[in-house]
Amino acid sequence: MFGLFRRDRVDRVPDEPIELKVAIEIDRPADEVYALLDFADERHQLRARGNLVRQVETDPPVYRMWYDLCHDLNFLFAVTEAAPGRAYAYSATIVPPVGRRTGAHEAYAIEPLEDGGCRLTFVNTIHHLPGLTPDELAQEVAVSSEAAARSLVKLKMQAELGVAAVEDFEREIGQR
Repeated sequence: MFGLFRRDRVDRVPDEPIELKVAIEIDRPADEVYALLDFADERHQLRARGNLVRQVETDPPVYRMWYDLCHDLNFLFAVTEAAPGRAYAYSATIVPPVGRRTGAHEAYAIEPLEDGGCRLTFVNTIHHLPGLTPDELAQEVAVSSEAAARSLVKLKMQAELGVAAVEDFEREIGQR
């Protein structure tokens, strides 16, 4: 009857973004960690590892990055918050789109600690194509969670140990 009782009906999840939140302590001062996040700074973590980053718009600042590990893709980052030593956030788009992801907003809060290090809290709000099945959503959560964890590990390694440590890590996990 009108297909309501068909066994092959596929359930879809609501079209809502995924939000991932994680915090990590880094044994470097807040200002140094902020520099690794700020696309305008030559010390930005991906610039320092040899990736090309250029500002393409000014209000708001938008940066385009050509990532050495993904030659066919461009990444656009529109800065939404820049509070030196405290917070940095941007909307991110991959051109052309990859998989089911349509965009994300990445926000970093930096809290100085008494020992001279800082706590970095990362909130990633990820948007996807509409109409995902529960299994597709679970796969997106898994992939996004792994990417977020690797990103923070690399940031911590670069802040504390330098670029060479990150490159060694990337070789170990098969990214280089």
